[in-house]
Amino acid sequence: MKRIRYIAIYGVLIIGLMGCKKEVANPDSSNLNVLPPLTHEGKNTFGCLVNGEVWVAYAPFTVGGTIALEGSYHSDIGYLHLRGNRKNNDLNHNESINLRIENLFSSGTFTFYTNHHVSRGLVDYSDNFNCSNYYLDTNLIRESTITYFSLQKRIVSGTFEMDLVNPSCPGDTIKIREGRFDWCY
Repeated sequence: MKRIRYIAIYGVLIIGLMGCKKEVANPDSSNLNVLPPLTHEGKNTFGCLVNGEVWVAYAPFTVGGTIALEGSYHSDIGYLHLRGNRKNNDLNHNESINLRIENLFSSGTFTFYTNHHVSRGLVDYSDNFNCSNYYLDTNLIRESTITYFSLQKRIVSGTFEMDLVNPSCPGDTIKIREGRFDWCY
């Protein structure tokens, strides 16, 4: 009985690993000041400039812990939710940037989905910014250009930019520029 259980476990692991070739988007800590290159290979990279400073998705490996890049794509309705996480306890970073796109069935330019003007674009769990939650505003920049999209290879890549606000912090706008991602789902 134990042998059957081990065979079943190894079978599930092998099938899971045969899916998409994933590379972990965990650059070494000496390279966190460089944006990832614009690629279309499903390298699981995510980075941007936040108010002019380089922000790269990074999370040290821990079992059950934060993952540098996570998300979901629902092919039946074309809904993409992608979240880049940056966690580094030594640097007091624990933040995430969220992208949500509707009607994504091919490459093109898309306006981010705002969910009745309350979609969080940046969440700061470590209080490095003036406020902890910044939201997409329908009157400000909030778009992504999908440069590569393949249902067969399960890869979506693109660029993005957005301005984020927090109604509790008037006049405090976060400007995200030169964003790029390359994700294998």
